[in-house]
Amino acid sequence: MLLLDSSFIVAYSNEADINHTKALQITKEIDTGKYGTAVITDYIFDEVATVMLIKTKNLTKVAELGETLINAAILLRIDEDLFNHAWKIFKEQKKPSLSFTDCTSIAACKTSGISNIATFDKDFQELTKLTIIGLRNSM
Repeated sequence: MLLLDSSFIVAYSNEADINHTKALQITKEIDTGKYGTAVITDYIFDEVATVMLIKTKNLTKVAELGETLINAAILLRIDEDLFNHAWKIFKEQKKPSLSFTDCTSIAACKTSGISNIATFDKDFQELTKLTIIGLRNSM
């Protein structure tokens, strides 16, 4: 399985994003099944909808993106156990750089056996148990 991070989804969806072209290329790899089934969390969904509405000011476009995400990816819900796991990760950061939403993503990956994450968020670089798709070509 492959977790799609909000930075990846926003880059894919926003032609003005610096990583848009790279996101399109990675999406071609994802479409071949190279990384397994694409998943997002409800926190990622929230973050994408919010960021895209701020960037585009176009509710219709954001609603279309939301429908695409709901239909194209498995949506993992952050329940109480995942929330508590994420809170522990958040509180125990050695170098505080991960947002709470990032910590929910890490918790979801750990508990769901997800080993790949598509992201352009450099804060994920220090995670050793995840294969980071997106940053590999920019380092």
